[in-house]
Amino acid sequence: MKLVRFDGGKTGLLVDGNVIDVGASGVISAYLPGDGTGNWNGMIANWDAVRGPLQALEANGAGAVPLASVRLEAPLPDRRNRIIALGANVAAHAVNAFKAITGEDFTADHFEKDQRDGLPPWGFLIMPETVVGTGVEVKPEASVQKFDYESEAAIILAGGGRRMGADDLKVWGVTAWNDLSIRDGRMGVGPPIHRGAFNWAMEKNFDTGNACGPCVVVDEDIDIDNIRCVTRVNGEVRQDWNTTDMIYGFGETVAFLSQYIEMGPGDIILSGTGEGTAIEAGVDGDRWLKPGDRIEVEVAGVGVLENTVGDWQNG
Repeated sequence: MKLVRFDGGKTGLLVDGNVIDVGASGVISAYLPGDGTGNWNGMIANWDAVRGPLQALEANGAGAVPLASVRLEAPLPDRRNRIIALGANVAAHAVNAFKAITGEDFTADHFEKDQRDGLPPWGFLIMPETVVGTGVEVKPEASVQKFDYESEAAIILAGGGRRMGADDLKVWGVTAWNDLSIRDGRMGVGPPIHRGAFNWAMEKNFDTGNACGPCVVVDEDIDIDNIRCVTRVNGEVRQDWNTTDMIYGFGETVAFLSQYIEMGPGDIILSGTGEGTAIEAGVDGDRWLKPGDRIEVEVAGVGVLENTVGDWQNG
């Protein structure tokens, strides 16, 4: 089953190139009231009750309209849910990126041994208002010189709690994510973005700095520990990696986070990215994004998330 947001936040089922308006159908009005633009958290938390009516609607196809006739948006359960991104979570990417940043040679073991030594994962928070959907133009501020891409798999939690174990993880859905990044500060270009003991993560949290979609895949037995993620820029494959390469798995990440906060349905965890980003080629590399570039992030089982880079350099 593939769920989408479209035309002002409506909830839809994506079926064979068509979209069915779930809100207008009224089949799950107890869990998705009104016109279907509300949050999905109640629907997710009560999925056993919701699944059957949605499957029947999917099979019936009543009210379906062509996908081309609607505008897809970021399929976030709710703009208030937490979005938590893992950092340096694939050794091959981390080795190349940290060498480009520091000039030092690293090995994969340098990054993997922290997990073996029992140290927790690390990462950053994503501001939900920075997230756009497929087909939306993406661009940073005018002063930015080094603009990068990162394909990631994103899981949406079915439930949560406090002090969870890794085996307590329950996944409701999977979607594709592009964690676009401003690399100027990391490359020593322009004014600093970060200072002080804590980090605003503004290199990740700028308008249109994240994209996800085109849909959320539910109940299709995707193995979250074995998802292929591919990035293409203007048709050229830049990244081709698998979540089998993650240093910290989704389960152990949620176990760590839930020591401090109560996780809930609709919360999102991003995998981290694999080898092949622009930063890995260095400050003078030829992979930095430029106006007019077309970025495709394909996550196996989900589909292709496509965005075009806008002309940010002229303001």
